[in-house]
Amino acid sequence: MRSTQGIILLIVFIGANLITKAQENDTINEITLLFIGDIMQHDSQIKHAYDPKTQGYDYHTGLEYIKPVIEKADYTIANLELTLGGRPYKGYPQFSAPDELAVALKDNGVDFLVTANNHSCDRRSKGITRTISLLDSLQIPHTGTFVDSEARKETYPHIIEQKGFKIALLNYTYGTNGIPAPKPHIVNLIDKATIKTDLETAQQQNPDKIIVFVHWGSEYKQQPNSFQKDLANFMIEHGADIIIGSHPHVLQRMEHYYDKEREKDIAIVYSLGNFVSNQRTPPRDGGAMAQITLVKSEDKVQIKHAGYYLTWVYPHYENGRKYWHILPAAQYEQNPDFFDPGYFEKMKSFIDNSRNLLNKENINVFEQVYDNEAGAWKAK
Repeated sequence: MRSTQGIILLIVFIGANLITKAQENDTINEITLLFIGDIMQHDSQIKHAYDPKTQGYDYHTGLEYIKPVIEKADYTIANLELTLGGRPYKGYPQFSAPDELAVALKDNGVDFLVTANNHSCDRRSKGITRTISLLDSLQIPHTGTFVDSEARKETYPHIIEQKGFKIALLNYTYGTNGIPAPKPHIVNLIDKATIKTDLETAQQQNPDKIIVFVHWGSEYKQQPNSFQKDLANFMIEHGADIIIGSHPHVLQRMEHYYDKEREKDIAIVYSLGNFVSNQRTPPRDGGAMAQITLVKSEDKVQIKHAGYYLTWVYPHYENGRKYWHILPAAQYEQNPDFFDPGYFEKMKSFIDNSRNLLNKENINVFEQVYDNEAGAWKAK
C-alpha cells in the first residue's frame, strides 16, 4: 500500500507534467515591429554630413542616440523619402542623398525601407534604378518602386518572415510631384483597384498580418483628411490589418481597435511625421516611431500592444560641424544640460504639442516613456 506522501508526490508530478505539456502545445510567439517616418536630406544636412578628413559622409553620429531604441525592436521599417541617385547630391526639391545614409541606417538597426513617395522620381530613371541597386547591394530589403513590371510581379507584395511570423508588406504613394515614372520603371501609386488586387494576392499567401505603408495626406496638417480616412476604411475592408502613414511631415492620430465585423485587431497610424529633416518650424521638427507588438498563440495572431516613441531632431554644432541628432524625446526631457541654449525649450514645445494632440485623439495607442531611475523604457 502506498503512503499518503507517495500519492501526493505522484499527483504533484503528474500535475506538473500536464502543465508542461499544455505549455508545449500552446506556444506563444511575439514580434515587435517599429515604424519610422520621413527620412529626408536637405542641402544643409548633406553639406554638414561631409567629413573633410575622410572625404566621405558621416550619418552614424546623427543616429547614435536613437540607435538603442531602434535596436530594441525585432524588425524596423522606415520611409526613405529621397533617392540614392548619385552625384550631384541635392536636397529639396529633387532629392539625391549620399550612399552613406543607407549604410548608416542599416548599421543603426533599420531593417527595411519603403521607397514609394512623392520624391521617388526626383532623379528620373537613374534615381529609381540606382536606389534599388544600391539597397540590393547593401542587402537592405525594400518595396514600393521597381525596375519593371516583371520585378514587381516577382517580389510584390513583399513577404517578411521573422521569428515565426509571416507578414505581407505593401507600399503606395499619392503621386510623384508631377514627374511620371519613366518606363519601364514602376512606382506604386494609390489606386483602389490596384490595391484591392494586391491585397487579394497578399491574402493568397496566408500571412499572419498585412501591413500597408502609404504616402498620403495634406502636408503640415495634424488632422487626417477625408481621403485618408476613406482609403483606410477601403484597405481594411479588403484585408489590411495595419496601416502606417507618411507625407504630412507632422504627427497625426493613431488608432488600435478590435473590428467586430471582421473579428480582428486593426492599427492605423495616419502620419508619423519627420524622422529626420531640416524642417525646423514646429511641429515639423520631430515625429514619432510607432511600435506594434504581435503575439501568436497557435494559429491566432493578435496585436498585443500599440505604442509610440516621440522623436525630435536636435541640430548641434560640435568642433565646427553641425549634426542633426535624432533624439528619443522622452529620454532627454529631464536633461536640459544636454542641450545648447534655447534648444531644450524647443524640444519641450514639440513634446507638449505632440502630447496634447495624441493624448486627445489616439485610440488605445500610448506613449512609451523613459524611467530615468531604472534607465529603461516602459508603456505609459
